[in-house]
Amino acid sequence: MLFNTTDFAVFFAIVLAAYWLLYKWRNMQNLVLLAGSWYFYNNLHWSFPLYLLGMIIVGYTVGRAIHSQELQKTRKAILISGICLLGFGLTYLKYSGLILGNITGLSQWQSSALHILVPLGISYYTFASIGYITDVYRRRLPAATNPLTYATYISFFPHLLSGPIPSATNVLPQFSRSNKLTFQQIEQSVAEILWGLFKKMVIAANVEKVVNYCYASYEDLNGSTLFLGVTLFNLYLYADFSAYSEIARGVARLLGIDIAQNFKMPFFSRNPGEFWRRWHTSLRKWMLDYLYLPLGGNRGSKVQYVLVMLFIFSFSGLWHGANMTFVCWGLLNGIYFLPYILTDKLTRYKDVVASGRLFPSGKEFLQLLLTFNLITLTRIFFRAPNMTVVKGLVVKIFSASILAVPMALVVKNVLICLPMLAFEWVQREKAYVLELSKTNIYIRIAGYVAVVVLIYIFHKRQNLSEYYYFKF
Repeated sequence: MLFNTTDFAVFFAIVLAAYWLLYKWRNMQNLVLLAGSWYFYNNLHWSFPLYLLGMIIVGYTVGRAIHSQELQKTRKAILISGICLLGFGLTYLKYSGLILGNITGLSQWQSSALHILVPLGISYYTFASIGYITDVYRRRLPAATNPLTYATYISFFPHLLSGPIPSATNVLPQFSRSNKLTFQQIEQSVAEILWGLFKKMVIAANVEKVVNYCYASYEDLNGSTLFLGVTLFNLYLYADFSAYSEIARGVARLLGIDIAQNFKMPFFSRNPGEFWRRWHTSLRKWMLDYLYLPLGGNRGSKVQYVLVMLFIFSFSGLWHGANMTFVCWGLLNGIYFLPYILTDKLTRYKDVVASGRLFPSGKEFLQLLLTFNLITLTRIFFRAPNMTVVKGLVVKIFSASILAVPMALVVKNVLICLPMLAFEWVQREKAYVLELSKTNIYIRIAGYVAVVVLIYIFHKRQNLSEYYYFKF
């Protein structure tokens, strides 16, 4: 069930009403959320509920086992066993082809015995489960004693299929305490949902076919058209993925659950480091807490620091998919950090670019442009199905035809994305894009109605494609 459908609107209205009618009974509210979540997945392959149920049982049992032990060695052994159990399914289902497919004598067996449908969103709830048992091991939070509470947390439909990856320490306790909604929270939720729907239904839905055309027909297009096509994919991916995250956050808050802001206007970043602190922030936090810091982070020598960064980004690439294109995508992003690390010039910006000003300085503009184009080039690997297509795109883009006149259709679709970027630039210092809290209530309502009208006029009524990050 997609967020941008009438089916979801009806489903959510029923769940929301039932949930708040039972506001005096927390367990009953969780039961409503759990039942609603499993209904939300009712049109998925039969393997999904079975796999998710297995993940819930393993995570809950391991968490309780760790919590019941005082001996550190025993706790650590249980943690490692739990991580192996939870990670085995992800490794087996998603990466067996990459690991075994080219080994002599195993390729035929792999293609038959291991050809199992990968459950949707498997990486998200696997990481959420591993994060939970690790936090219990670190004594950041006690193990869940109520299986209903834990099952609701893992199954929670707004974030399960495409994030944000929930932090157990911050999110799990919310399913145990009573909650209420203020008018301000309701307004913020509605605003985030509206902006997410706008980006999905007006931006992503309109440019998706052109992006697919550019990658499918790269042999027939010139370098300038392909570069704009890759740029368009970068914009499409942001519009599509951040749309899901914003709708998920708004929906979750209306149910009394506060989840992470997954995107913080990443295209307004002055270097790759700032970009990755603003893009898919929940995955970055997971990597930081459970890989980067345990591996030493930047506390060792520069060589160690470089190796850790390259490993983290390679791991991130593999998290996205068992394909060499994703590994190369991750490595290239890691390589971007090397000049900054080796020269000790990786500025960790804490402020918003051009704070208090409408326009950036000349230096800031060049920083924004360079960072955007560096990230855009990595999208060649991210979207291409194999390295042959990557090679073809790179050869075309870095040829004399980069100076040719680009296809008008691609230019038109890039221009479609500019109003989204312009509005987000104006709102970049706000907590969320449609934050209009300092204006008159009637002006705010008029703004929300205007977004609804734009969605109605410009959305593609026949385009109900899944969100791009569902595949991860």
